[in-house]
Amino acid sequence: MSRPAITHQLVFLLAREKLGRRSLAQRSGLSEMTVRLELERLRDEGLVVSVKSGVTLTDSGGRRFRPLLAHIRALQELSLASLARDGVTLAASVSHRERHPVWWYRDQAIREGATAMVMLRYAKEGWCFAHDMEAVAIQNPRDELVIEQAFPTRTQGDLLVIVTAPDRLRASLGLWSVITEVLFPAE
Repeated sequence: MSRPAITHQLVFLLAREKLGRRSLAQRSGLSEMTVRLELERLRDEGLVVSVKSGVTLTDSGGRRFRPLLAHIRALQELSLASLARDGVTLAASVSHRERHPVWWYRDQAIREGATAMVMLRYAKEGWCFAHDMEAVAIQNPRDELVIEQAFPTRTQGDLLVIVTAPDRLRASLGLWSVITEVLFPAE
């Protein structure tokens, strides 16, 4: 996983609540050593501060990561019937447009250890597959309902990235790799 993807994942978690290294490692699926090293780097840059109750973003960190935090609406673990292909399914709702074909992002997730990645776009028909805009409800009505309940706040054009993997670490690595590429494409 790239350093920006690790950073973005930790920042997303810290923007919601103060967390210690162990909690960050458990929620992200990253090792405690990876979390510790990344937090030290962020602290040295003045972007996070450690207090007794956990780690939090500084004002400078909040400003620096505002573009990231403004575009990620929600992140959930899902229990899908047909769209999931493995043990852990993570999904993130992002208010942004993809810049590459869907298969390009899928390959990003697979390189990080995911077994599958599905990208959906919210339209007037509901959640649709981003590659052809077919409504999810046509072939996957149960999954459409689960997604609707998990992501009640949505706007036409929102993107939903769904990644499955055998474990939380690989699902997380795949998801954050795709989110980072969607929001901050390598030029």
